[in-house]
Amino acid sequence: MAPRLRDYMTIGEVVESLSDTYSDLTISKVRYLEDERLISPERTPGGYRKYRPTDVQRLELVLRLQKEHFMPLAVIREKLDDLDKGKVPVELRPTIERAEPMSLPFEDAETVPVDRSQEVLGLPSVFIRELASYSIVSLVKGEAGEELAGPDVAIAHTCWDLRKFGIEPRHLRMYEAFAEREATFFQQILMPAMRHRTPEARQKLLETLGELEKGSAALKQHMLRRAVGRLFEDAS
Repeated sequence: MAPRLRDYMTIGEVVESLSDTYSDLTISKVRYLEDERLISPERTPGGYRKYRPTDVQRLELVLRLQKEHFMPLAVIREKLDDLDKGKVPVELRPTIERAEPMSLPFEDAETVPVDRSQEVLGLPSVFIRELASYSIVSLVKGEAGEELAGPDVAIAHTCWDLRKFGIEPRHLRMYEAFAEREATFFQQILMPAMRHRTPEARQKLLETLGELEKGSAALKQHMLRRAVGRLFEDAS
């Protein structure tokens, strides 16, 4: 009998999925936020937590309000209570607007002047230009001169974080090649849906892209772990 697919995540999977953005997130912290009545995932008959997409989104909202607005938990709880009643507090509007799971690269996104990247992003402009020289990010001409394309801001931050492992921009070309090949593969899969221009078809395309992206990321993670395990099997 084929295994039944789960429509939820375990608490460990939730922590792992958010660890890139919230490096200090732990299972204990998630449980504490639940004890503080900020999140309330379902439980299985055996008592295990079941985190559905709405639960993960709510958790991300709590973490973002802590990280970006420095709100105490009591205040966050009040804001979430208002949100549950259909009222969107002013502080939550930009946060909720940024919480979309998937967007297309041709949608409008704010660019960042390269000469202000240190001030705006905390990233040296020389590093941004080095990434661009290896085609890891794209620079566009704007009113303030060269600007970092909006969709590439997150890429630049991730590349900067990898420097602590000695990974430089010149080492990252393979990821760009992988991404281009995978995007072309997705295009072939979704070609019929791309022919329709209705709002409904666009929404369906976004949802399917999100599912493809999530499945692809999970597969690559599992296969990478397997490959690493084979290489370092004698190290344990």
